Amino acid sequence: MRYQVFTSIDECSDLADEWNAALGRSRANCIFLTWEWLVTWLSLHDAAARLFVIVVRDDDDRLVGAAPFYCTRYVFLGTATFRALRVIGDVDSGAEYQSWFADRDHETAVNAAIVEALKEFGGDWDFIWLPKQSNWNEAIENVVQMLRSGGFEVRERPCAFSTVRLPGDFDEFMSGIPAKRRQQLRRMSRKILGAPGVEIRRVENEQELTAALDALFSLHEKRWNLVGEEGAFNKRPGKRTFYERFAPVALQNGWLGMYELLDNGVPKAVQFGYVYNNVLLQLQEGFDPDYQSNVGNVLRGYVIEDCIANRITEYDFLAGTSEHKRRWCSEIRIGSDVLIVRKTIKNLPLTAVRLWPTGAYLKPYPVARAA
Repeated sequence: MRYQVFTSIDECSDLADEWNAALGRSRANCIFLTWEWLVTWLSLHDAAARLFVIVVRDDDDRLVGAAPFYCTRYVFLGTATFRALRVIGDVDSGAEYQSWFADRDHETAVNAAIVEALKEFGGDWDFIWLPKQSNWNEAIENVVQMLRSGGFEVRERPCAFSTVRLPGDFDEFMSGIPAKRRQQLRRMSRKILGAPGVEIRRVENEQELTAALDALFSLHEKRWNLVGEEGAFNKRPGKRTFYERFAPVALQNGWLGMYELLDNGVPKAVQFGYVYNNVLLQLQEGFDPDYQSNVGNVLRGYVIEDCIANRITEYDFLAGTSEHKRRWCSEIRIGSDVLIVRKTIKNLPLTAVRLWPTGAYLKPYPVARAA
Protein backbone atom coordinates (compact mmCIF):
# COMPACT_ATOMS: atom_id res chain seq x y z
CA MET A 1 0.00 0.00 0.00
CA ARG A 2 1.14 3.54 -0.70
CA TYR A 3 -0.46 6.82 0.22
CA GLN A 4 -0.50 10.34 -1.15
CA VAL A 5 -1.69 13.56 0.45
CA PHE A 6 -3.43 16.11 -1.76
CA THR A 7 -3.85 19.71 -0.65
CA SER A 8 -5.92 21.22 -3.49
CA ILE A 9 -8.99 20.30 -5.48
CA ASP A 10 -6.97 20.45 -8.71
CA GLU A 11 -4.71 17.67 -7.43
CA CYS A 12 -7.79 15.56 -6.63
CA SER A 13 -9.59 16.03 -9.94
CA ASP A 14 -8.25 12.79 -11.43
CA LEU A 15 -9.91 10.80 -8.63
CA ALA A 16 -13.46 11.44 -9.86
CA ASP A 17 -13.77 8.34 -12.04
CA GLU A 18 -12.71 5.84 -9.36
CA TRP A 19 -13.78 7.48 -6.09
CA ASN A 20 -17.35 6.16 -5.86
CA ALA A 21 -16.35 2.67 -6.95
CA ALA A 22 -13.81 2.52 -4.12
CA LEU A 23 -16.33 3.98 -1.68
CA GLY A 24 -18.86 1.33 -2.71
CA ARG A 25 -16.44 -1.42 -1.70
CA SER A 26 -16.20 -0.06 1.84
CA ARG A 27 -18.33 -0.44 4.96
CA ALA A 28 -18.39 3.36 5.30
CA ASN A 29 -20.27 3.76 1.99
CA CYS A 30 -22.81 6.59 2.25
CA ILE A 31 -24.05 9.45 0.08
CA PHE A 32 -22.29 11.94 2.35
CA LEU A 33 -18.90 10.64 1.14
CA THR A 34 -19.65 10.42 -2.58
CA TRP A 35 -17.53 12.41 -4.98
CA GLU A 36 -20.59 14.45 -5.98
CA TRP A 37 -21.27 15.44 -2.36
CA LEU A 38 -17.68 16.49 -1.72
CA VAL A 39 -17.15 18.56 -4.86
CA THR A 40 -20.55 20.25 -4.51
CA TRP A 41 -19.63 21.37 -1.00
CA LEU A 42 -16.20 22.52 -2.10
CA SER A 43 -17.76 24.60 -4.87
CA LEU A 44 -19.57 26.56 -2.15
CA HIS A 45 -16.73 26.97 0.35
CA ASP A 46 -13.32 28.47 0.11
CA ALA A 47 -11.68 25.32 1.51
CA ALA A 48 -10.01 24.13 -1.68
CA ALA A 49 -6.64 25.63 -0.76
CA ARG A 50 -6.75 23.91 2.65
CA LEU A 51 -7.52 20.32 1.72
CA PHE A 52 -5.84 17.38 3.38
CA VAL A 53 -7.03 14.39 1.36
CA ILE A 54 -5.19 11.12 2.01
CA VAL A 55 -5.52 8.61 -0.84
CA VAL A 56 -4.37 5.00 -0.57
CA ARG A 57 -3.58 2.74 -3.54
CA ASP A 58 -2.67 -0.92 -3.70
CA ASP A 59 0.22 -2.49 -5.61
CA ASP A 60 -1.88 -2.46 -8.78
CA ASP A 61 -2.43 1.30 -8.42
CA ARG A 62 -6.11 0.80 -7.61
CA LEU A 63 -7.76 3.29 -5.25
CA VAL A 64 -8.63 1.28 -2.12
CA GLY A 65 -9.29 3.97 0.49
CA ALA A 66 -9.27 7.65 1.28
CA ALA A 67 -9.61 10.18 4.08
CA PRO A 68 -11.25 13.29 2.55
CA PHE A 69 -10.27 15.89 5.13
CA TYR A 70 -10.06 19.65 5.02
CA CYS A 71 -8.20 21.87 7.48
CA THR A 72 -9.93 24.42 9.66
CA ARG A 73 -9.21 26.20 12.94
CA TYR A 74 -10.64 26.19 16.44
CA VAL A 75 -10.00 28.74 19.16
CA PHE A 76 -9.66 27.89 22.86
CA LEU A 77 -10.99 30.53 25.27
CA GLY A 78 -10.64 33.15 22.58
CA THR A 79 -6.84 32.89 22.55
CA ALA A 80 -5.05 29.66 21.61
CA THR A 81 -5.66 28.33 18.11
CA PHE A 82 -5.82 24.65 17.16
CA ARG A 83 -5.74 23.14 13.68
CA ALA A 84 -8.50 20.61 13.06
CA LEU A 85 -9.14 18.07 10.33
CA ARG A 86 -12.77 17.50 9.45
CA VAL A 87 -14.44 15.59 6.65
CA ILE A 88 -15.24 17.59 3.52
CA GLY A 89 -18.91 18.43 3.25
CA ASP A 90 -19.77 18.31 6.94
CA VAL A 91 -20.99 21.88 7.53
CA ASP A 92 -24.33 23.36 6.41
CA SER A 93 -25.25 20.26 4.43
CA GLY A 94 -27.05 17.76 6.66
CA ALA A 95 -24.19 15.25 6.45
CA GLU A 96 -23.85 12.44 9.00
CA TYR A 97 -21.95 9.14 9.11
CA GLN A 98 -18.84 10.74 7.58
CA SER A 99 -15.41 9.21 8.21
CA TRP A 100 -12.67 7.85 6.00
CA PHE A 101 -13.26 4.70 3.96
CA ALA A 102 -11.34 1.53 3.17
CA ASP A 103 -11.91 -1.40 0.84
CA ARG A 104 -13.38 -4.28 2.85
CA ASP A 105 -10.76 -6.68 1.52
CA HIS A 106 -7.88 -4.41 2.55
CA GLU A 107 -9.35 -2.56 5.52
CA THR A 108 -6.56 -3.07 8.03
CA ALA A 109 -3.80 -2.24 5.55
CA VAL A 110 -5.61 0.87 4.28
CA ASN A 111 -6.29 2.14 7.79
CA ALA A 112 -2.66 1.55 8.72
CA ALA A 113 -1.54 3.58 5.68
CA ILE A 114 -3.84 6.48 6.59
CA VAL A 115 -2.53 6.45 10.17
CA GLU A 116 1.03 6.55 8.83
CA ALA A 117 0.13 9.56 6.70
CA LEU A 118 -1.37 11.29 9.74
CA LYS A 119 1.87 10.65 11.63
CA GLU A 120 4.08 11.90 8.82
CA PHE A 121 2.08 15.09 8.45
CA GLY A 122 1.38 15.49 12.17
CA GLY A 123 2.85 18.98 12.11
CA ASP A 124 -0.11 20.10 9.99
CA TRP A 125 -2.90 19.30 12.47
CA ASP A 126 -3.75 19.08 16.16
CA PHE A 127 -6.98 17.07 16.26
CA ILE A 128 -9.50 15.31 14.03
CA TRP A 129 -13.23 15.72 14.64
CA LEU A 130 -15.55 12.94 13.42
CA PRO A 131 -19.07 13.49 14.79
CA LYS A 132 -22.09 11.21 14.30
CA GLN A 133 -20.39 7.95 13.39
CA SER A 134 -22.41 4.87 12.44
CA ASN A 135 -20.83 2.35 14.81
CA TRP A 136 -23.23 -0.41 13.76
CA ASN A 137 -21.42 -0.95 10.44
CA GLU A 138 -18.20 -1.58 12.42
CA ALA A 139 -16.06 0.49 10.05
CA ILE A 140 -15.20 3.04 12.72
CA GLU A 141 -14.06 0.31 15.16
CA ASN A 142 -11.10 -0.63 12.98
CA VAL A 143 -10.25 3.04 12.52
CA VAL A 144 -10.27 3.70 16.27
CA GLN A 145 -8.14 0.65 17.05
CA MET A 146 -5.58 1.61 14.42
CA LEU A 147 -5.38 5.20 15.67
CA ARG A 148 -4.86 4.12 19.27
CA SER A 149 -2.16 1.68 18.28
CA GLY A 150 -0.56 4.55 16.34
CA GLY A 151 -0.14 6.57 19.54
CA PHE A 152 -3.03 9.02 19.20
CA GLU A 153 -5.53 9.76 21.93
CA VAL A 154 -8.98 8.71 20.75
CA ARG A 155 -12.12 9.63 22.66
CA GLU A 156 -15.63 8.47 21.93
CA ARG A 157 -18.97 9.57 23.29
CA PRO A 158 -22.28 7.95 22.39
CA CYS A 159 -24.93 9.58 20.24
CA ALA A 160 -28.31 8.12 19.31
CA PHE A 161 -29.91 7.67 15.89
CA SER A 162 -33.39 6.54 14.86
CA THR A 163 -34.31 4.36 11.90
CA VAL A 164 -37.31 2.36 10.69
CA ARG A 165 -36.72 -1.11 9.27
CA LEU A 166 -39.16 -1.58 6.42
CA PRO A 167 -40.79 -4.95 5.74
CA GLY A 168 -41.79 -6.14 2.29
CA ASP A 169 -45.45 -5.19 2.72
CA PHE A 170 -47.11 -1.95 3.87
CA ASP A 171 -49.88 -3.75 5.75
CA GLU A 172 -47.20 -5.61 7.69
CA PHE A 173 -45.58 -2.28 8.55
CA MET A 174 -48.90 -0.82 9.71
CA SER A 175 -49.58 -3.86 11.87
CA GLY A 176 -46.59 -2.88 13.99
CA ILE A 177 -48.19 0.46 14.88
CA PRO A 178 -50.52 0.40 17.93
CA ALA A 179 -54.14 -0.05 16.91
CA LYS A 180 -55.33 3.38 18.05
CA ARG A 181 -52.53 5.15 16.24
CA ARG A 182 -53.03 3.00 13.14
CA GLN A 183 -56.73 3.84 13.00
CA GLN A 184 -55.95 7.53 13.44
CA LEU A 185 -53.44 7.50 10.58
CA ARG A 186 -55.87 5.77 8.24
CA ARG A 187 -58.69 8.15 9.18
CA MET A 188 -56.48 11.22 8.62
CA SER A 189 -55.25 9.87 5.29
CA ARG A 190 -58.78 9.24 4.02
CA LYS A 191 -59.89 12.71 5.09
CA ILE A 192 -57.00 14.63 3.55
CA LEU A 193 -56.25 12.55 0.47
CA GLY A 194 -59.93 12.05 -0.30
CA ALA A 195 -60.57 15.76 -0.71
CA PRO A 196 -60.91 17.08 -4.30
CA GLY A 197 -57.68 18.42 -5.75
CA VAL A 198 -55.38 16.84 -3.14
CA GLU A 199 -52.49 14.74 -4.41
CA ILE A 200 -49.05 13.50 -3.42
CA ARG A 201 -46.23 13.37 -5.90
CA ARG A 202 -42.58 12.47 -5.85
CA VAL A 203 -40.34 15.10 -7.41
CA GLU A 204 -39.10 13.72 -10.73
CA ASN A 205 -37.76 16.63 -12.79
CA GLU A 206 -35.92 19.91 -12.30
CA GLN A 207 -38.99 22.09 -12.81
CA GLU A 208 -40.81 20.27 -10.00
CA LEU A 209 -37.65 20.37 -7.89
CA THR A 210 -37.26 24.15 -8.01
CA ALA A 211 -40.83 24.70 -6.85
CA ALA A 212 -40.63 21.94 -4.24
CA LEU A 213 -37.46 23.38 -2.70
CA ASP A 214 -39.06 26.81 -2.43
CA ALA A 215 -42.03 25.17 -0.71
CA LEU A 216 -39.76 23.25 1.66
CA PHE A 217 -37.91 26.40 2.72
CA SER A 218 -41.05 28.47 3.25
CA LEU A 219 -43.12 25.78 5.00
CA HIS A 220 -40.21 24.79 7.23
CA GLU A 221 -39.77 28.40 8.29
CA LYS A 222 -43.51 28.93 8.79
CA ARG A 223 -43.76 25.91 11.03
CA TRP A 224 -40.90 27.03 13.30
CA ASN A 225 -42.03 30.65 13.37
CA LEU A 226 -45.30 29.43 14.85
CA VAL A 227 -43.45 28.31 17.99
CA GLY A 228 -41.33 31.45 18.12
CA GLU A 229 -38.18 30.01 16.57
CA GLU A 230 -36.23 30.48 13.39
CA GLY A 231 -36.04 27.64 10.87
CA ALA A 232 -32.80 25.87 9.97
CA PHE A 233 -32.54 27.41 6.51
CA ASN A 234 -32.86 30.97 7.79
CA LYS A 235 -30.45 30.33 10.64
CA ARG A 236 -27.89 28.83 8.25
CA PRO A 237 -28.29 30.32 4.76
CA GLY A 238 -25.39 28.17 3.61
CA LYS A 239 -27.52 25.09 4.21
CA ARG A 240 -30.21 26.39 1.88
CA THR A 241 -27.59 27.10 -0.78
CA PHE A 242 -26.17 23.60 -0.47
CA TYR A 243 -29.63 22.04 -0.86
CA GLU A 244 -30.23 24.15 -3.94
CA ARG A 245 -26.91 23.09 -5.41
CA PHE A 246 -26.86 19.39 -4.51
CA ALA A 247 -30.54 18.46 -4.97
CA PRO A 248 -30.32 18.65 -8.79
CA VAL A 249 -27.22 16.45 -8.64
CA ALA A 250 -29.09 13.94 -6.48
CA LEU A 251 -32.03 14.02 -8.89
CA GLN A 252 -29.77 13.37 -11.87
CA ASN A 253 -28.15 10.41 -10.09
CA GLY A 254 -31.43 8.87 -8.92
CA TRP A 255 -30.67 9.70 -5.28
CA LEU A 256 -33.41 12.24 -4.57
CA GLY A 257 -36.28 11.20 -2.32
CA MET A 258 -38.48 14.31 -2.21
CA TYR A 259 -42.27 14.32 -1.92
CA GLU A 260 -44.99 16.99 -1.87
CA LEU A 261 -48.58 16.94 -0.71
CA LEU A 262 -50.49 19.51 -2.76
CA ASP A 263 -53.99 20.91 -2.49
CA ASN A 264 -55.06 22.16 -5.92
CA GLY A 265 -51.41 22.67 -6.81
CA VAL A 266 -50.46 24.47 -3.59
CA PRO A 267 -47.86 22.63 -1.45
CA LYS A 268 -49.08 21.88 2.06
CA ALA A 269 -46.35 19.47 3.18
CA VAL A 270 -42.91 18.54 1.84
CA GLN A 271 -40.43 15.84 2.80
CA PHE A 272 -36.84 15.96 1.62
CA GLY A 273 -34.36 13.11 1.67
CA TYR A 274 -31.95 11.01 -0.33
CA VAL A 275 -32.21 7.40 -1.44
CA TYR A 276 -28.86 5.67 -1.34
CA ASN A 277 -27.86 2.04 -0.80
CA ASN A 278 -31.55 1.08 -0.61
CA VAL A 279 -32.15 3.45 2.32
CA LEU A 280 -34.17 6.66 2.41
CA LEU A 281 -32.28 9.22 4.50
CA GLN A 282 -34.87 11.69 5.78
CA LEU A 283 -33.22 15.11 6.20
CA GLN A 284 -35.80 17.88 6.34
CA GLU A 285 -39.52 18.53 6.12
CA GLY A 286 -42.04 21.30 6.29
CA PHE A 287 -45.80 21.59 6.52
CA ASP A 288 -48.39 24.34 6.61
CA PRO A 289 -49.54 24.75 10.24
CA ASP A 290 -52.65 26.59 9.00
CA TYR A 291 -53.74 23.57 6.95
CA GLN A 292 -55.44 20.45 8.25
CA SER A 293 -53.79 18.89 11.27
CA ASN A 294 -51.46 15.92 10.79
CA VAL A 295 -50.80 16.68 7.14
CA GLY A 296 -47.12 15.94 7.75
CA ASN A 297 -47.98 12.52 9.18
CA VAL A 298 -50.18 11.73 6.21
CA LEU A 299 -47.33 12.55 3.86
CA ARG A 300 -44.86 10.48 5.90
CA GLY A 301 -47.19 7.49 5.78
CA TYR A 302 -47.38 7.79 2.00
CA VAL A 303 -43.59 8.10 1.70
CA ILE A 304 -43.06 4.97 3.76
CA GLU A 305 -45.63 3.09 1.67
CA ASP A 306 -43.89 4.24 -1.52
CA CYS A 307 -40.51 3.18 -0.12
CA ILE A 308 -41.84 -0.30 0.59
CA ALA A 309 -43.36 -0.52 -2.90
CA ASN A 310 -39.94 0.34 -4.34
CA ARG A 311 -38.15 -2.21 -2.13
CA ILE A 312 -36.43 0.37 0.04
CA THR A 313 -35.42 -1.46 3.20
CA GLU A 314 -34.96 1.40 5.66
CA TYR A 315 -36.37 4.84 6.45
CA ASP A 316 -33.55 6.56 8.32
CA PHE A 317 -34.45 9.49 10.59
CA LEU A 318 -30.68 10.01 11.15
CA ALA A 319 -29.46 11.49 14.45
CA GLY A 320 -31.76 12.07 17.38
CA THR A 321 -34.62 10.32 19.09
CA SER A 322 -38.14 11.51 19.89
CA GLU A 323 -41.57 10.24 20.74
CA HIS A 324 -42.69 11.17 17.24
CA LYS A 325 -40.04 8.95 15.67
CA ARG A 326 -40.86 6.13 18.07
CA ARG A 327 -44.50 6.22 16.98
CA TRP A 328 -43.34 5.30 13.49
CA CYS A 329 -41.80 2.09 14.84
CA SER A 330 -38.27 3.47 14.79
CA GLU A 331 -35.48 1.68 16.59
CA ILE A 332 -32.62 3.41 18.36
CA ARG A 333 -29.08 2.82 17.17
CA ILE A 334 -26.10 4.01 19.16
CA GLY A 335 -23.28 5.64 17.26
CA SER A 336 -20.54 7.91 18.52
CA ASP A 337 -18.74 11.19 18.21
CA VAL A 338 -15.02 10.55 17.77
CA LEU A 339 -12.20 12.95 18.64
CA ILE A 340 -8.60 12.12 17.72
CA VAL A 341 -5.89 14.22 19.37
CA ARG A 342 -2.13 14.31 18.82
CA LYS A 343 -0.30 13.93 22.13
CA THR A 344 1.70 17.14 22.28
CA ILE A 345 2.36 19.83 24.87
CA LYS A 346 0.29 22.28 22.85
CA ASN A 347 -2.67 19.90 22.98
CA LEU A 348 -2.68 19.55 26.79
CA PRO A 349 -5.91 21.59 27.08
CA LEU A 350 -7.54 19.02 24.82
CA THR A 351 -6.12 15.95 26.55
CA ALA A 352 -5.90 16.99 30.20
CA VAL A 353 -9.27 18.76 30.41
CA ARG A 354 -10.83 16.42 27.84
CA LEU A 355 -12.54 19.18 25.88
CA TRP A 356 -14.88 18.49 22.98
CA PRO A 357 -15.09 20.83 19.98
CA THR A 358 -18.79 21.46 20.58
CA GLY A 359 -18.85 23.60 23.71
CA ALA A 360 -18.20 27.09 24.95
CA TYR A 361 -14.44 26.64 25.44
CA LEU A 362 -13.38 25.28 22.05
CA LYS A 363 -15.15 26.93 19.15
CA PRO A 364 -14.65 26.66 15.39
CA TYR A 365 -13.82 29.56 13.14
CA PRO A 366 -16.56 29.87 10.51
CA VAL A 367 -15.81 27.89 7.37
CA ALA A 368 -15.16 30.45 4.62
CA ARG A 369 -17.72 30.68 1.84
CA ALA A 370 -16.67 30.95 -1.78
CA ALA A 371 -17.19 34.31 -3.41
